[in-house]
Amino acid sequence: MNGGIPLLDGLAEEVVADFLSLAEHAAFPRGARLFTEGEPGDCVLVLLSGKVKATRPSPEGGEILLNMAGPGELLGELRLFDTAPRQATATAVQETTAYRAPVKEMSDWIDRHPEAARRVMGLLAARIRRMNDRIEDAAGVDVATRVARVLVEQGARFARRTSVGLRLTLDLSQDDLAHHVRASRERVNQILVDFTRRGWITRDGGDLLILDAPQLTRRARHRSRRPSLP
Repeated sequence: MNGGIPLLDGLAEEVVADFLSLAEHAAFPRGARLFTEGEPGDCVLVLLSGKVKATRPSPEGGEILLNMAGPGELLGELRLFDTAPRQATATAVQETTAYRAPVKEMSDWIDRHPEAARRVMGLLAARIRRMNDRIEDAAGVDVATRVARVLVEQGARFARRTSVGLRLTLDLSQDDLAHHVRASRERVNQILVDFTRRGWITRDGGDLLILDAPQLTRRARHRSRRPSLP
């Protein structure tokens, strides 16, 4: 039951059973808000399926994409360590299911099981590393590299391998992508057209097909080391 959930994988059966006794199963349709910035956080979510975006409003009136979370990831876990209100709004961009655990009960769970506490901290550290990568992107690399890195990161986390390439349901409009890489929509469109002309990607309905993962990965690694696509 806990296969593919990093929070629970490899933990002792009694530790997993203890978690499942305090969590409930929740389902969210596409477009549903899981929580809203500024509200008190009363639960932690462990995603089982689907995809969720975490955003904050931008000064221009749009959205700043902070994170795109998928199966196995935690949402709202900062509430385990402080009492501040939610720092972002979480919205399901696909039909999504999750375990929902009350903050107090989950906090008691990690107190009872130090190995679970280490697991939560490891997942939080991985998210901080991704945030540091994005700060580096905004400060020191060109827009085309930033776009390539978003595609590689999203592909590594969410793409499905097919006979013609990696199929990625990006769930980001060009406006979302432009806000994410701190560039204009027009510039992002030019870059996507260029990547398509080079044979690295193509559109297929609502999906993006990554046709040449090695070349796209090399472009994303410009001036720094990054994970590669499978």
